Amino acid sequence: MSYINPFRGRVTGCSARRNGVKRLAGIALASLMLGGTAQVSAAESPKYEWSGEWNLRFENLVNPLFPTASSAVHQHNQRLSSKFELKGSVTWSNIQLVGAFADSRVYLDNDDPTLGRSQVNTFEPVQFQIGWLGDTKGNTDELYMKKISVGRFVLDHGSRRLLASGYFRNALNSFDGIVTDWHWSDWSVRGFYLFPVSRLPSDAASVDNNERAFDKSDTERRFYGVYAESDDKLWRVQTYWFNEDDGPGLNTRNRDLFTVSTQYTSPKGSEWLTDVEVALQTGTQRQTTASDDVNDLDHFAWLLHASVGKMLDSKTSLSAVVDLISGDNDSSDNKSSAFDGLYGVRRFDFGPTDVYRTFARRNLVGIGAKMVSKFTSKDNLLLHYRAYWYQKTPNGSDSFLGNQLEMRWRHQITKPLRLEFGSAYMFKGKALEQGDYPGDTAYVYSGFRYRF
Repeated sequence: MSYINPFRGRVTGCSARRNGVKRLAGIALASLMLGGTAQVSAAESPKYEWSGEWNLRFENLVNPLFPTASSAVHQHNQRLSSKFELKGSVTWSNIQLVGAFADSRVYLDNDDPTLGRSQVNTFEPVQFQIGWLGDTKGNTDELYMKKISVGRFVLDHGSRRLLASGYFRNALNSFDGIVTDWHWSDWSVRGFYLFPVSRLPSDAASVDNNERAFDKSDTERRFYGVYAESDDKLWRVQTYWFNEDDGPGLNTRNRDLFTVSTQYTSPKGSEWLTDVEVALQTGTQRQTTASDDVNDLDHFAWLLHASVGKMLDSKTSLSAVVDLISGDNDSSDNKSSAFDGLYGVRRFDFGPTDVYRTFARRNLVGIGAKMVSKFTSKDNLLLHYRAYWYQKTPNGSDSFLGNQLEMRWRHQITKPLRLEFGSAYMFKGKALEQGDYPGDTAYVYSGFRYRF
């Protein structure tokens, strides 16, 4: 298994940061080795675990969701997506090694220009990490470390609106760096310092041909913070700092953003269901990635998600759902107010991604209702309605985006094999009735997941 070293050298002028990162990695690795040495004499036999899954999905779209010209996107788009994942771990005393490969490919895509690195990432080590397992039975009133790891990670935090690996999307998010897990009082706390991994290759022809190249991270792009979750799973608090600079082969918007989020969810098994999350975001960023754009815009943005529902019976829930997310419609005021979704995913809030390409988590108002029914032990049905508006209307455009209906049915044939069928239909509002395909958008997909 090959691993891309995230702590490699940088261009002249960045040696201080490079040396700091190397020292940080060295300290962490030394801690792992010292901790492991102290435990090795009493070590039991190594424990091995492995698992995997294969997802195959066929999608078909008629009339793209967003305004476009016929020369840019076909009216009919289809795609066959394959995602294979294999994960293994070895635990010996307090030392743990974790590795995972993922192979994401796309076929029958009809030369769709929206196909990109979010869907194709061929035979890539998405995880490769070494960790030291600390105290797992400490006094709950004291601060103690549960684990520290160095390497490449796939992470999911809380609601997954700000940091997630990606399930429906065909390719995974991964990060190089250091992750530490702690427990204090009634909270599990994670601290991390990460370098987001860029999926390669990046050119359209290579992506379309499912070609491969090892992914890499850049020390010019840094993502760090703290994630905390209460032991009763009711409260989650997240703080993220995201900093990026231009570098060799890397043009950025020089984002320097701080995001804080608080989420409350009702206790598991409750008759009344509540999920409320509020996020605030501040900092600076530039309007474009152009090298001659050196104007830092003051940034302040926000997000509110709220759903309140009730169990209609032991198998079916019905909830009212609201999403309010700040946007920006004025590029001349030297300010930025469009929320940045960082490394979150949006399929569970706004509908299918990939071919359908649902709305981004910015400049959006969504109001609707969602029903989930596990009407048999093997069947799970989702019905979801949303009405959408721009939070800030682009100049010269109507604010109403349309009404969306979504359906998803999952059937568990056997314990490892699950079938899934879904669809979405957007009755376009005036804000989307533009371009060469102003008609309503119709989308269907079918697929399966096999776990082993």
